Amino acid sequence: MWLVFIIIALATASFILMDAMGPGGGMGGANAGTPIGTIAGQSVSQTDFNRSNEFLFGNIQDPNAKREVLWNYYIENGIIANEAEALGMAVGRDELMDLQFGANISPVIRNNFTNPNTGQLDVTRLQQFKNQFETGGNIEPQLAMFWSEQEKQIKKEALQSKINSLVQKAIYTPNWMAESGYQEENGSADIAVVKIPFDNIPAGDISVSDADISSYITKNKATYELKEEMRQATYLSYKLVPSPADSARLLATMNEVMTGFRTTQNDSSFTIANNGFYSTGYGKATQLDEFYKDKVGSFEVGQVYGPYVLGTSYQAVKLIDKRVLPDSVKARHIMRTVTAGNATQLAEANRLIDSLQGALNRNKSNFAALAEEFSQDPSNASEGGDLGYFTQGRFPKSFNDVCFLSGEEGGVYKVQTSVGVHLLYVEDRMFLDGEPGYQLAYVNTPILPGEETQTKGYDTMLELISSYPFLSDLKAAASSNPTLTTATTDNLPINGYQIADLGGSNVSREVVKWLFNANTSVNDVSQTVYEYTNPVNYYPERYVIVGLERINAPGLPSAADLRDKVEFTILNQLKGEKAVSQISGTNLGSIASQFNATVDTLRNLSMLNNFVPGLGNEPGVLGAAFGQENGGVSAPLLGNSGVYVVKTLNKTSAGDATGISFIKRTMAGGKKTSIQYGLLEALKGLHEVEDNRAIFY
Repeated sequence: MWLVFIIIALATASFILMDAMGPGGGMGGANAGTPIGTIAGQSVSQTDFNRSNEFLFGNIQDPNAKREVLWNYYIENGIIANEAEALGMAVGRDELMDLQFGANISPVIRNNFTNPNTGQLDVTRLQQFKNQFETGGNIEPQLAMFWSEQEKQIKKEALQSKINSLVQKAIYTPNWMAESGYQEENGSADIAVVKIPFDNIPAGDISVSDADISSYITKNKATYELKEEMRQATYLSYKLVPSPADSARLLATMNEVMTGFRTTQNDSSFTIANNGFYSTGYGKATQLDEFYKDKVGSFEVGQVYGPYVLGTSYQAVKLIDKRVLPDSVKARHIMRTVTAGNATQLAEANRLIDSLQGALNRNKSNFAALAEEFSQDPSNASEGGDLGYFTQGRFPKSFNDVCFLSGEEGGVYKVQTSVGVHLLYVEDRMFLDGEPGYQLAYVNTPILPGEETQTKGYDTMLELISSYPFLSDLKAAASSNPTLTTATTDNLPINGYQIADLGGSNVSREVVKWLFNANTSVNDVSQTVYEYTNPVNYYPERYVIVGLERINAPGLPSAADLRDKVEFTILNQLKGEKAVSQISGTNLGSIASQFNATVDTLRNLSMLNNFVPGLGNEPGVLGAAFGQENGGVSAPLLGNSGVYVVKTLNKTSAGDATGISFIKRTMAGGKKTSIQYGLLEALKGLHEVEDNRAIFY
């Protein structure tokens, strides 16, 4: 019995240990009280984060991207709430109701309750929510949770708008600034300029020292300073390619599919079942694929042509129908909106449309007037329902079929679409060249690597892992293997899930998690073969082995770390400084001859445009052009792509500014618009954020 008790005790302890080591536990993981993060002194619990993750941003499919967007939302919400509290701002209950159901509808509500078919706010659905809230009716728990999360978004957006408005109202443009802006916008300058490209300057004995690099890094601190630890990986990629045996096997399969394609009685269903598609429209020969556009004119209806290779598939095409169709149609319509599933609305719409159709069959001249009175299409009701001339495919299939296939010029037809019931008047059908249109169906057989090919690739990677446990040895071995591609990633953050060339996915997220594992050291190789799947055909597209190349600590990188990236830029600067020291005098021709350059003339330069035609982004050139008198020659300027000497030939003044009030409003308006994008980013630097997401995801 004592042995049984010991076994039970050990089993219980192991369950406790397993729980402790996972999310929500201790032992290197998160304990039950660990928050997802802390923003401006306010912690974000895992429960709240997961609930918001379920109900907000539901249109984002990638779970990693969704969590990233949600985390940024939490950061913004925390900062805005903190700033609003300090400013004494809030969103009261009456204001909240107005933002949800009143005249001042929140953009959040408009985004969530706009009918995708009509582009209009779904007032009926919104009113149903309001009635339930006011009467205390039973609301499904899921909807109640959604509404609770939505209210947080509404408050955040409203408070952010108030803070933006507060700052925008503080913006003022004085007269002198308006006058200066007017001169900059309307003045111009003609210049003669010598450009000495860096390539024309010999390096000689110039070398880039570590001190030069360190100085450059310090001057460009904002670009190179790391706010958090980053890690870089080197990975070996094995891309799976179908073998000749795979291609032959799939070609045989395609021939079998084509046999069924010729005899099927249901082309639409057959194409769907065989990776193809069925065209509802008609295309002229010139609009078709090159494989058969010159041959389709001789096809009989029902004939199948192929197979041919299109991209990474075998494809075959079948002629379903051919006929001469109008190139464009002019029509009008009367639309009665019907909410999906609303039988009462549908019956009422049909009743009214039937009544109007009867009247219009007797007298079509009243169509425009009746459309203005009865149509619920806000885009053209006031214009008598006029849709103008349009080509195939602009409107839904039922609409398109009447206009181009079954309808006749001068006919009035009832048509139902996903947005409602229409009365359609075909006014004109225009034929340009009488060329027939072809309706086609297609089947495809993807040319994919087979199981044997996949196994061979996977075994190759497994053998590499087992033979080379260290990255340095692995890279050396891979250098002589033409089937492998080696690449090093950019800096990856602890919450990263995007790897260049590999994409963003759960697999890339697993790679990053391994890179930041406490047991992973530089030069280690992961013992996992990572499988990246083709997002269309869902087969293993490549196998990847990953090793930890480098750990970059927060702060400024060392000269050695960045030498490969910045050495060329710094060398150009040093060459430019050397050239500047060698230039003397103001004769542009002599200076150009000294460096095998030319003198160019540029006219009508604007102070507002940093891009100088023929030179690129060179604000220093513009500064010299407008900053000196006519005839003045600048000192040598070290620019972005070379050394410049500028002579101002002629400056044209804009004269006295007119309409100062308008200029002031325009300038202030531009700054006010930038507030809504820049203010929040500026505030982020003033609040501490602790991010623990990597513990959980």
